[in-house]
Amino acid sequence: MSLYSAFYSGLSGLSTNASALNVIGNNLSNLNTVGFKGSDMTFRDIFSSAGGTATQGNGNPIQFGLGVQMNSVNQNFSQSSFQSTGNALDMALQGNGFFTLQAPSGTQVFSRAGNFTRNNLGYLKASDGSSVMGWNRDAAGNVVTTGAPVPVQVSSSTLGAQATTTIQLGANLNAAAAAGATFQTAIQVYDSLGNAQNLTITYTKAAGNAWTYTVAGPAGATIAGVPALPGSITFDATGKVSVLNGGPTPPVAANNTTLNITWPGGSAASAISFAIINPDGTQTFTGLSSASTTVSSSQNGFPAGTLRDLTVDSDGMITGTFTNGQILRMAQLAVSSFTNVNGLEQAGNNHWSQTLASGAPTIGLANQGGRGAILGSNLELSNVDVASEFTKLIVSQRGYQANAKIVTTTDELLQETLNLKR
Repeated sequence: MSLYSAFYSGLSGLSTNASALNVIGNNLSNLNTVGFKGSDMTFRDIFSSAGGTATQGNGNPIQFGLGVQMNSVNQNFSQSSFQSTGNALDMALQGNGFFTLQAPSGTQVFSRAGNFTRNNLGYLKASDGSSVMGWNRDAAGNVVTTGAPVPVQVSSSTLGAQATTTIQLGANLNAAAAAGATFQTAIQVYDSLGNAQNLTITYTKAAGNAWTYTVAGPAGATIAGVPALPGSITFDATGKVSVLNGGPTPPVAANNTTLNITWPGGSAASAISFAIINPDGTQTFTGLSSASTTVSSSQNGFPAGTLRDLTVDSDGMITGTFTNGQILRMAQLAVSSFTNVNGLEQAGNNHWSQTLASGAPTIGLANQGGRGAILGSNLELSNVDVASEFTKLIVSQRGYQANAKIVTTTDELLQETLNLKR
């Protein structure tokens, strides 16, 4: 066997260990990179050649190895630890999957780094300007996730006012009160401009366990009821509403009074249902022999408000809290999973691209289909283990030194061979 074989075996060891050092160096240099996944390199031998004698006496082949070469560089997609940031738009994936992004070039890429921000138009962006993909709130106020993902936009910095259309009270009207006794309840509603308006409902005891009611508004407002005011409520022997505004027994929601109100100040007229009977037939008024009182009150209007805070739940739903107390679902993120994550190609900027080896992504929601959960206000750290990398660094360094010694020793032997002629 020629000495040159040993020479080139040593050279292959130098080259391969240098590549291993390159992998280790890349891992360590990305120790603080958000969402980074370290890589591990494996070696394999180069095919052996038969010696001068094909086999030993026992028939076993005589073989000499020709060195080493790189076998694979596999990324380690193990879960890393998390860092709490306090920034609602920082997100981390706990479990399998990738955030789905659209690069500025228009290509689809994938990332574990969830350090996102909003641009001046409210679009959610990765640090390199890639758009975060998902599903946005539609005109009806719903986030529908059945269509293709689109760039996520959280742009509703102002939420318009909503005029009240329903008021609902829970009250007891004293069955033992004398005829002519009155009881009042005040409730705040909102007009089309978001102005708070006060309504006062006055109940007057009639004969038996029956009451009438009227509704008054602020100065300058006019109120007409359908059915006409004053309305009437009759309770049965158990204190339940038996007749409402002269309607059928038992009463139904259709017998509630609709208040047609014209407000002062230029806002649009309102049509407000005074819901004594709920759509499902339940009721919250009672006529029992205890003090008249208002137990609960609610209405569905609100003034204009601005976006105050954002939160992200484990399903990737982005929810906005507004200064008027409203909480709205704004958008939901798309998460992609792959059959073979090691087939993904690193594309820089904390991104991966799909390849034939990885297969096409399966895009869906977090917490579904084997995809992990999303942690809001957190970032996934690099999964590089410093102690492990330093250990591999020592081993690769020794491997490089050993192969360098093979090269120098072979060189000395070749020099001695050349000196034989002297």
